[in-house]
Amino acid sequence: MSELFLPYALERFTLFDGTTGQRGLYALPVGLSTFHVHVWKSLLERAGFTLADIPREWEAFWAFWCDRVQPAVREALGRGDVWGVGLPMSAESPDTEDAFWQFVSAYEANYVTPDGRLVINEPEIRRRLIEVIESYTAMYRKGCTPPDSVTWSAYDNNARFFAQSIVMTVNSTLSIPNALKATHPEDYYDNTTTIDWPDGAHGQPLRVVANVHDALLFKDGAHVATAKEFVSFLSSEGWLAHYLNFAGERMMPPMPKLLEAPFWLDPSDPHRMRSAMQLLTRPQSRGGGVSYVPLTGDWRYGVINQQNVWEKAIHSVAIGELTPEQAVDEAIARIKQILSE
Repeated sequence: MSELFLPYALERFTLFDGTTGQRGLYALPVGLSTFHVHVWKSLLERAGFTLADIPREWEAFWAFWCDRVQPAVREALGRGDVWGVGLPMSAESPDTEDAFWQFVSAYEANYVTPDGRLVINEPEIRRRLIEVIESYTAMYRKGCTPPDSVTWSAYDNNARFFAQSIVMTVNSTLSIPNALKATHPEDYYDNTTTIDWPDGAHGQPLRVVANVHDALLFKDGAHVATAKEFVSFLSSEGWLAHYLNFAGERMMPPMPKLLEAPFWLDPSDPHRMRSAMQLLTRPQSRGGGVSYVPLTGDWRYGVINQQNVWEKAIHSVAIGELTPEQAVDEAIARIKQILSE
């Protein structure tokens, strides 16, 4: 049934066998999540702007929220505790990781090539990684994201968005608008929206980070035959879509046919359709971190991810401990150490 799935979803779990050196599919893709930009349309309008005013260029996009929207919305509301951007700077939050890899995609700074080669020693890759850290942390250093974003957990940008103390935030699922849908439907349908990402930092079509969520069947499990029947039932008859649709809509189907269903392509929905179209029409980025594991066959890239190497680099620059150059050099040194152990 592999032809039913998006190739990207299958590639994510096509791994090396450590004994034979052969590749094989080791997990069933059951859901996809992609990186989103959520906006309070009502706050944007209070600031005197519309969605049509949002720039398409990468640097201009971030400057818009920081330099134009933030001062305007503060003046309109008579409040100084509203920020243009909600971007996590914490060393521990998984949201920092997701956002970092989206910036890596924008600056084309991946340090593992599509054919699995490590190129982190190349001066151009180092320069691009410095650009990533510089651009990312500029939102904090310019005061455009809340001061406590250096300590945010995975939920704090959600909470800030719900409190309308940030105009825009990014998130790796639709959990933010879906929470509003249940309790404040007017905010879901009328006052917030999910928008397209801008182009990449060099004007290229931006590859949007996508995560694949999987299910595993252990060969020594007690009910292998029944489990295989269940997998077939989920995949072949479209029941996977029903599960995802009624499970909070946090994940999207990993199959084009299911993504093209009316549920996801409803033009009256300000969030789902944008999310589905992003997956169907945008080039996807592997991100990095654990996504480097299937590319290289080296499990130690997962250790780099577990140790929050890049999140710590962002945090150290945001709080003023290191410059972007120092933070990148420390991260590179740590990555080389992990890969040599």
